[in-house]
Amino acid sequence: MKVLVVGGGGREHALCWSLKKDTSVKKIFVAPGNAGTEEFCTNLPIGIYDMDNLFHWARENRPDLTVVGPEMPLCDGIADKFESIGLKIIGPKKRAARLEGSKAWTKELMVHYKIPTAEARIFENPIDAIHFSKSFHFPQVIKADGLASGKGVLIVHDPTEAENSIRKLMDQKIFGAACKKILIEEFLEGIELSLFVLLDGRNYRVLAAIHDYKKAFDFDKGLNTGGMGAFFPSPIFDASLQSSVEKKIILPLLEAFQKEQIIYKGILYAGLMITRFGPAVLEFNIRLGDPEAQVLMPALQTSFMEIAQALIDTKLEKLNIQFKEDLHFVGVVIASKGYPEKYEIGKEIILNEKDLMEEERKQSLLFHSGTKKIDGRLVSSSGRVLCSVGYAQSLEEAKKMAYRRIDTIHFEGMFYRKDIGQLRIPSFLLKQL
Repeated sequence: MKVLVVGGGGREHALCWSLKKDTSVKKIFVAPGNAGTEEFCTNLPIGIYDMDNLFHWARENRPDLTVVGPEMPLCDGIADKFESIGLKIIGPKKRAARLEGSKAWTKELMVHYKIPTAEARIFENPIDAIHFSKSFHFPQVIKADGLASGKGVLIVHDPTEAENSIRKLMDQKIFGAACKKILIEEFLEGIELSLFVLLDGRNYRVLAAIHDYKKAFDFDKGLNTGGMGAFFPSPIFDASLQSSVEKKIILPLLEAFQKEQIIYKGILYAGLMITRFGPAVLEFNIRLGDPEAQVLMPALQTSFMEIAQALIDTKLEKLNIQFKEDLHFVGVVIASKGYPEKYEIGKEIILNEKDLMEEERKQSLLFHSGTKKIDGRLVSSSGRVLCSVGYAQSLEEAKKMAYRRIDTIHFEGMFYRKDIGQLRIPSFLLKQL
């Protein structure tokens, strides 16, 4: 098979790495890819925003399967366009992609279909938003309505901080058109969880529950990022919690899709908060997460091609999903100085893999997120640069392997969180677990 992967980050490198292991896959093209995918795939000089050239290439080259990593092409209708010329693609069509494309629309959908979520108000005027914020309880969560690469969420603790954040979003438009509307939400306390669900338009299967880390610095300090690390499996996602999530969230969402005549085929990401009152939805995304994919792909025993085929053929009920037994996976993102705000690029990256012992090399992986080759040198090209993944029979050993590999990496201004794999469970949840 000939496969096209759309995207150029760590998620896409992990997807390509997984696809490469399948004997049915003969050729992998990546648009635009990075220095990591370049090692075993064919990178295409086509960006994720360049829909015309993506479509032109696909029409001329007819890939047997296209896998879309980032949300923007899906929200722009890449699935609609590819399917219109008979191409198989993993990802929802534009109408269903609105689930991530507009937080305001999704919030109204959840409220209407009684899917548990944070109380919120939607605003198009900063004066109205500031007035409401002063009378609403703190802390508050202020969100840009549109796509902001995971960074459009601000947690504020007092009226001054709230007003400054609203001004940044709506007046200064720090995330551009994504800030045309904003949401002001109540702050939910609990444990955050990334849940991945497979949907084939008729059936669903829970794929995995993964813990990720969105704040830039240790102990959840700093601004929201696209993700600074993740680990799998979740120690709290047992059969009881899964049953509760399916009953309260997934099944009502499927009912909403049916009544709203939305056909969703692809991977659904439900950002959950496990509160004292049960699971609640923070957000829905329409694709695999990053860096969650970097720990999920190595953990899968089942071929990703087998999963993709079940989605395409509407045969999820026959899919047997298996994971590598008794292994834990920890992924730590290495970022550029200044990320997630203004960051530096073009820094030469030195990888000293030879410094790893054989066991450390066997139990760790390195996925590229923002890298490219210039005159034979590996350099940084984005805010998130690399993701080091360790795996072992215990969580502690997996963490050790991930951080040991980081010890062999260097570029000017690199930073990473030191607490990936630690899970702080609120006291009110300890009694329930």
